[in-house]
Amino acid sequence: MKPQKGDRRKLNTKTFIREKFSDQEWKSFKSNEEELSAAKSEQMRSLIFGHIAEKQESRQALKIKIVQFTKYLSAACVVVLLGIALFVGLNHKHAQPEQAYVNRKVNAPLIENAWKTVTNPGRTVIKYQMPDSSLISIYPHSTIKFEKLFNQKFRDVYLTGKAKFKVKRNTERPFSVYSGALKTTALGTSFTISTIGPNISVKLHTGKIVVANIQTKKPLAYISEVGTTLVYNPSASATRIIKAPAAIIPPAEIMKRTGNLISMKNIPLSKVFHLLTEAYGIKISADQKEIGKITFTGSVDTAKDEPEAILNMICLINNMTLNKVSTQEFIIQKSN
Repeated sequence: MKPQKGDRRKLNTKTFIREKFSDQEWKSFKSNEEELSAAKSEQMRSLIFGHIAEKQESRQALKIKIVQFTKYLSAACVVVLLGIALFVGLNHKHAQPEQAYVNRKVNAPLIENAWKTVTNPGRTVIKYQMPDSSLISIYPHSTIKFEKLFNQKFRDVYLTGKAKFKVKRNTERPFSVYSGALKTTALGTSFTISTIGPNISVKLHTGKIVVANIQTKKPLAYISEVGTTLVYNPSASATRIIKAPAAIIPPAEIMKRTGNLISMKNIPLSKVFHLLTEAYGIKISADQKEIGKITFTGSVDTAKDEPEAILNMICLINNMTLNKVSTQEFIIQKSN
């Protein structure tokens, strides 16, 4: 008896066998063919069950392959997910330094370009013009540092060593020099500052300056007299003011000529010798260094006085020696 077409239930299920192969149907079934022998029947039985076993093994192998494939697929998914996570993580790490670099690139010019340093490593003084047109003479082995674009309110310079400042006048923007423990401020003037050695010195050349202590922020001196020097000892916190020596005013030169009479007062000796050379037609030789600071006061009558007598008188007064080469030539030297 064959199962009905379209019924696809498994052949080995109990329900299927009971429904399709009941004992009554087997007993009532009559075949026109000859009855099979026991050996033949057993062979057919073996073939049927063998075919069923092959089907079951095939299905079991298919299940194993599906399970293995599922494992491989899961492993592949895990690898892919790990790769994606690693890729995203690396990109994130790269993105952070790049962003940091962008920020640094934006902010760097503000830091790098804020300050300018000028050093004089040579042996001679060099001149440097500041952004405000002030002129600084930087001495050997000295350094200045300042903002490339001066602040809108202040013009600050930091000095190490020695420098002379000729400040461009600007009453609205003070010019300050920081040198060790001192701060020197001016509006428009010239001065020299030196930090070489144990003391700091500030000397005024023109104008006015205020020198203050950076730590205490108290003024040490207000200097308005040209030539005055402030000397500060940082270790002892001591300040000393050295005023410029009184200027020596040379006496006025007076020379009067009346006919042959020449009256002279405070006339440099070089001019007197030149005058005698023209008046008498003689030659007078003398060392300019020896007579440079000597003056003559007296009178000469070119019609009555002999040139040799005049020269002897001048040499006697100024401790010099007269050597007569001829009546027209004389040599004057400083006596030993």
